[in-house]
Amino acid sequence: MSDTQTTASWLPADFEPGLVSVVIPTFNRAELVCKTVRSVFAQTYPHVEVIVGDDASSDDTLARLEALRAECPAGFRLEFFGGGKVGSCNLRNRGAARSRGEYLMFLDSDDLLTALALGQLVETIAGVDLSWGAWRDLRSEEHVCRLSAPVRRSFSRDWLADLMRGDWLATCAVLYRRDVLHRIGGWREDTALESDFHFNMQLGIAGATQAGRGDVVAYYRRGHLGQISESGYAAKTAQTQLALQLAERSLDARGGWTPERRAAMAARYFHMARMLLYHTGDIDGFERLLSEAKRVDPAFKPPKSWYRWIATMAGFRNAERVAAVGRKLFR
Repeated sequence: MSDTQTTASWLPADFEPGLVSVVIPTFNRAELVCKTVRSVFAQTYPHVEVIVGDDASSDDTLARLEALRAECPAGFRLEFFGGGKVGSCNLRNRGAARSRGEYLMFLDSDDLLTALALGQLVETIAGVDLSWGAWRDLRSEEHVCRLSAPVRRSFSRDWLADLMRGDWLATCAVLYRRDVLHRIGGWREDTALESDFHFNMQLGIAGATQAGRGDVVAYYRRGHLGQISESGYAAKTAQTQLALQLAERSLDARGGWTPERRAAMAARYFHMARMLLYHTGDIDGFERLLSEAKRVDPAFKPPKSWYRWIATMAGFRNAERVAAVGRKLFR
């Protein structure tokens, strides 16, 4: 979404009280998206619409979604739409524009919900702008599915600072009030690799309130970081940086900076710098992101005392060399 697009153009104001709209973009995932839709159909919460946006799939996604209408429970409805290749963020915005729910949830086409998820999140959202639950990472390895331990967040009073530092929320575990989404500008395609991070940061900057619960509400399917190419990791890092730059611009405009937020953003830049160097060997990129950390928070210091000591005495590059040796010795 461009900076000039209005919130009304992506999310109409009218809604049906109590209705939950679940928006799902998909591309060439006919089998997986049907599993995702069926996990929504299995909800105990009785008032749900599912809106699937197809990104010009070449498989039989649309035909299989049409067949799924026969499985749609009473009180539920299923809508889907197609068109040209536009990307997942555009499809989320278009799906939201078609929605009628008082509440919205955005799933990827390989996410799964637990049967109680929407009922629990509607219960938790009372009095706040968004609610979230725990989730479990789901990894498929050679026909074997492995589940992580439940991922549970515990936010401080400033959950925006926590988000910037890296305590992200899986959007498949989050329910949003429609009215709070009018405060932001929707999903941006130029942050597609970090869309959850940017979307929720927009809400934090806009002053959204949140509440969570410990129940597992979703299964978040993940790939393997080790399978990401160097160019792919560099692209992801660039989009994370763009999301941080957009947040910085918004905080400047709103006068929303605090010492905690500056420290959190600097810590995120530092972490990005180290991970970029580790995954790609890009020393120039490492130096550039390190400079960003120091610019955002001139008082920034690395959190580990040994690293601070080496960086002070011999520079950050040598501190990273020592860290690399340590990883090999204690792996």
